[in-house]
Amino acid sequence: MRRGDREETDVSDVNETSRAPGGRGGGDGPLGPVVAGLNALGSVWIIAIMLLICADIAMRTLFNAPIAGVAEMVAFSIVGIVFLQLAHTLRSGALTRSDLLIMVVMKRSPRAAQILLAVFNIIGAVLLALTFWYFFPVLSKAWVQPERNFMGNPGFFVIPTWPLYGLMAIGMAATVLQYLASAWANLAGRQP
Repeated sequence: MRRGDREETDVSDVNETSRAPGGRGGGDGPLGPVVAGLNALGSVWIIAIMLLICADIAMRTLFNAPIAGVAEMVAFSIVGIVFLQLAHTLRSGALTRSDLLIMVVMKRSPRAAQILLAVFNIIGAVLLALTFWYFFPVLSKAWVQPERNFMGNPGFFVIPTWPLYGLMAIGMAATVLQYLASAWANLAGRQP
């Protein structure tokens, strides 16, 4: 190696999803299909919102009759979609983080890097579980009193918040489970 040349280290496996025999991901039992299902639901929801926006534009342009509540439904939907797809984002290794430290540790000790990733995942699970714990009373209140917990303008268009809060709770729970499954995979010495 000449002076100034840098040794290339393959760190492409830091965020890859492992594949079990048969091409299925992760090997963590029923969690994989649940996470994939939530992600698919979020993707279908994106298409539905896109069609709603296009229909609103067409109605507004052609008949001067916009669809009531589109702005509220879009705002409602963005939050729901994010939480539905959060666990899959984590599972696929696409959750934003700085990999600089992990890559440096991976060069020196792959096992230490796996332990560092497990710590990252455990901390993520704990923080999101705490968020869920403090969020649950808000969901309960919205469920018990839907007439007092809504989005929109009364008399024009209102949508209760409990369905959104329910989706957020489901997304948080799935992501906590995915964090724990990823930590377990890291501690077992395999990629989640």
